[in-house]
Amino acid sequence: MKQSVFVLFSMVIMVLAPLRSVAGNLDKMWDRANTAYVNGDYAGALAVYDSIESANKAGVKLYYNMGNAHFKSGHIGKAILYYSKAQRLDPFDEDVEYNLQVAQGYVKDRIEVVPEFFASRWLNDTRNAMSSNAWAVTSLVVLALALCGLLLYLLPLGMTYRKLGFWSVVLFGVLTIVSVTFASKQRSEAVESDDAVVMLSAAPVKSSPDSSSKDIFVIHEGTMVKVLDHLGDWSQISIADGNKGWILTSSIEIID
Repeated sequence: MKQSVFVLFSMVIMVLAPLRSVAGNLDKMWDRANTAYVNGDYAGALAVYDSIESANKAGVKLYYNMGNAHFKSGHIGKAILYYSKAQRLDPFDEDVEYNLQVAQGYVKDRIEVVPEFFASRWLNDTRNAMSSNAWAVTSLVVLALALCGLLLYLLPLGMTYRKLGFWSVVLFGVLTIVSVTFASKQRSEAVESDDAVVMLSAAPVKSSPDSSSKDIFVIHEGTMVKVLDHLGDWSQISIADGNKGWILTSSIEIID
């Protein structure tokens, strides 16, 4: 019995040892990157941050630090890209929001946003008030309340209770559908992003996906665009004022 316990304990140690080693290496990399950043070696910091990201250890803190390092290096487009990535993971982080606004203040383009219909704006603001996980939890809670209302309706407790149960099912059933819809929308936007940031100091937007076609307008580093379509080396984009055109895909980076 003691021998079996010892063998089991040894196996657990063998499994956990590599994990501790990986965690230790990651901590060392993180310390090395932060030290380089503090010492003003932003290129060195970014090289290590990139390695951490490549190890699938991305998170709000990493993207925030990468945004800071790119901003200090004068890479406005990259800074906005990584601040935006951090914001997608945590829409309520005030530091990320503030730094993103500061970086966007350095963008040359001042594009007038097309006014959004008030009902659509209200729905989007409500949906963005919580993350997809929070909406998913909310949907489970209101579904449970809807089931309680259904039980109340089915039990022989009198007309008053049956009416209360019926309207509870209606109310919480609608809230369940809304919560699931919001959670699904938030999740799909995070996974299948069509938002991108311009990386070139100046990028011409063409009337068609052809280098010889007419330039419609020019956009600059850090400008946010929405990707509508792809064709070969080209992407069709729209900007905040509704204008559309084709741009080389290499000129932009998707906020994924």
